[in-house]
Amino acid sequence: MKDFLSISDLEEFSAIYKEGKKWHCEGMIIFYTQSKEKKIAVVASKKVGKAVIRNRAKRLLRAAFFQVKQEVENGKYILVAKTSINEIPFLKLEKNLRWGLKKLGCIK
Repeated sequence: MKDFLSISDLEEFSAIYKEGKKWHCEGMIIFYTQSKEKKIAVVASKKVGKAVIRNRAKRLLRAAFFQVKQEVENGKYILVAKTSINEIPFLKLEKNLRWGLKKLGCIK
């Protein structure tokens, strides 16, 4: 993820949540806003599970995004893990992410 910066500013999170495009997939929600810079954030709330499970969910989402990062447009992305992420195999999660990004129109 060296070419993607992380989103850490609360105002930036709020702007993406309010103004960005949103798509629900199985296991995740994708928020996308067009921008000249490449930024990403991966979020898992306490509803997903305890700390170990939340961290695993975030690692899975980062790895799935890493697989498709060459195909995506510049912009700001927030990937939010759903509670059902623990039952989904990685290949299906990656397929859902690719499909969601395609529906949002951010795949080249």
